[in-house]
Amino acid sequence: MNKPSGGKIPESSVSNDKNSGMGNELAEVGNMDKIRDILFGNQAKDYEKRFATMEMRLAQEAGELKEELLKRIDALEIYTKQEIKDINARIKKESNERVDAHKMIQDELKQGVESLNKKIVQGEENLAIKSTELRDQILSQSKQLSEEILSRYDNASKNMKQTAQELDDAKVNRSDLSGFFLELAMRLSNDENTGSVNNLKD
Repeated sequence: MNKPSGGKIPESSVSNDKNSGMGNELAEVGNMDKIRDILFGNQAKDYEKRFATMEMRLAQEAGELKEELLKRIDALEIYTKQEIKDINARIKKESNERVDAHKMIQDELKQGVESLNKKIVQGEENLAIKSTELRDQILSQSKQLSEEILSRYDNASKNMKQTAQELDDAKVNRSDLSGFFLELAMRLSNDENTGSVNNLKD
């Protein structure tokens, strides 16, 4: 091949060389594919089928797993919601029971206080009645005792007067009796003196 003047290679020549180089490379690649197909064609196809089958199986299992996971998540969500609902219902029930129990306790306390107040009022009324009865009994017994004391005093006064009168009468009788005894003594004394004189005369 003659080189152009100036030492430059024409562009058409460079382009042809590049095209021819790429063509050679493509030819070589094509040849390698042919060689690979010849050597490993059946195995490669078999592997590709296996890989495709495995990929489909994996995709199917992944889909089933995803579906199962979604089902379990839905079931768990439903269970959680139901549990929360049951807990809220239980809390509400317990709260209502506490309110009812508190109200019942308040009612019982109120009834107890009312009953106690009634008993206190009734006790006060009974105490007032018994106090009145006791006061009447004391007044009646005091009146009877006063009357009895006055009666006994009157009787004692009468007895004292009677005793004094009897003592006065006894004093009179004693005076008379002492006079009688004195007169009797004088007579006896005179009789003795007379007897003594007569004896002297004899």
